[in-house]
Amino acid sequence: MSVKNKLIASIGWNSLTVVLQVVIQLIYTSILARLISPDSFALMGVALSVVGFAEVFSQIGIGPALVQRKEINQGHINAAFYSSVILGVIFTLLFIGVAPAIGEYYESVLLSDVIQVVSISFVLSALSIVPRSMMIKRMNFKKFFWTGMISIIGGNLIIGLWLAWMGWDIWAYVYALIGQNLILTITMWILEPVKITRSWTWQQTRDLIRYGGGSTLFNAFNFLATRIDVLMVPSPNRNVQSARLNSAGIYERSSYLMGLPITILGKLSDNVLFSGMAMLQDEKQKLQKTFLSAVYFIGILVIPGCIFIISFSKEIVLTYLGSDYETGIAVVQILFVGVAFRSLVKLCDSVLRALNALYTGSLIKLGFVILMATGIYIALPKGLNEVAWAVVIATLVQFIFISGLSLKLLHLKWSAYLRALFSALKLGLITLIISIPLRYIFDKFDLNALLALCIAIICNGLGLMALAWFKPVVFGKGEHNALKIVLGRFSNKPMVKRILDRLH
Repeated sequence: MSVKNKLIASIGWNSLTVVLQVVIQLIYTSILARLISPDSFALMGVALSVVGFAEVFSQIGIGPALVQRKEINQGHINAAFYSSVILGVIFTLLFIGVAPAIGEYYESVLLSDVIQVVSISFVLSALSIVPRSMMIKRMNFKKFFWTGMISIIGGNLIIGLWLAWMGWDIWAYVYALIGQNLILTITMWILEPVKITRSWTWQQTRDLIRYGGGSTLFNAFNFLATRIDVLMVPSPNRNVQSARLNSAGIYERSSYLMGLPITILGKLSDNVLFSGMAMLQDEKQKLQKTFLSAVYFIGILVIPGCIFIISFSKEIVLTYLGSDYETGIAVVQILFVGVAFRSLVKLCDSVLRALNALYTGSLIKLGFVILMATGIYIALPKGLNEVAWAVVIATLVQFIFISGLSLKLLHLKWSAYLRALFSALKLGLITLIISIPLRYIFDKFDLNALLALCIAIICNGLGLMALAWFKPVVFGKGEHNALKIVLGRFSNKPMVKRILDRLH
């Protein structure tokens, strides 16, 4: 199978995996928000941020190094396995030891206990690095789909919701995470068995670390930049701990909502696009074409989607999280201003990984971290809305620098980049035109949140369908037209044929 066909098939399977995982995660967290307190989300957000940041260093970029290298041998596989497992054990023991100090800083003994248990994930993640990386390298995303589905259903829907229903509160969240990681590791080894031998030399380890070092720095700064707000908002800067944790929990869930589209696109970029671009790293023209096509598709998905979510954030928050999180509506609106920029940054991250420009990218990410931390520190005493604006401003600055570096590596101009986004901007404007009168009606008649959200989805859906019928060229021209690509498989249908004829 050609690289192009592999890429198309991989995008299909990985898209299905990510979308279904997000849908399941939405259902899971929506139910969980009604069974555990906002305080628990705040503490769990801190625990996952601290452990997640350290996990980047515990893996020293071994997984991406296996994917990026064109040629690997048994020595590289052995080096990846033994190195990652040893580091996983070391980091687990380290965090069991430092957890009390972290709990003391946040004035929570419970947080200390949670981090000690969650730190087991270092070992579980280490055990899954080799089969996971080989799945990605070989673009076996059908297997990736099944491992993801089995683990998320078993860990979240079965273990997590059952424990939450039994009143385990934050521990339901903790053991759901551990269960999911354990199931994922087991299923990956079953579906992608990799031969491990006793042979292990420093030379193969060094080969992986040479790339992995840059990848580690890049991923560490990237992760910290996306989670530093969740770490800083619960910090002990208020007198009343319960009020502090409650507002932090509301912010954490608002940030989680903002992160969903980024998670989807990030996983597609990190897995499929990174793998495909790594294969094409010596073919600049194909890379340029792949990049601009990805910019187009991300744009038409994210920009209209963000405008819809900003317009109807009240209905989304009340339906998804419940009335306890009503104060997070404005935070969601503000954070989604930056989602399109952050989503496009995810794509540019794949370019930097594939072309091994991670050290330069790491400097930009470091600047982003510093800008984020400074902005949040200044904004935090003023309120959560101000924190959200600080995040958006820092995200915009990062977008400009990371995109500029990617375009330079690909020998592309900003004009080509913006042209690829033009259709998305038009669709976003149309979404806004449809949404403004609906927003006025919903506010005037105070409709039920779920009913209003359904009406908004139907009206916007009908608007886009009418646009596809009467003016399909709005969706793009040439290869950058989603209708042409999606409907091309059904060109023998009379209605589809009429739409396609309007594109010529």
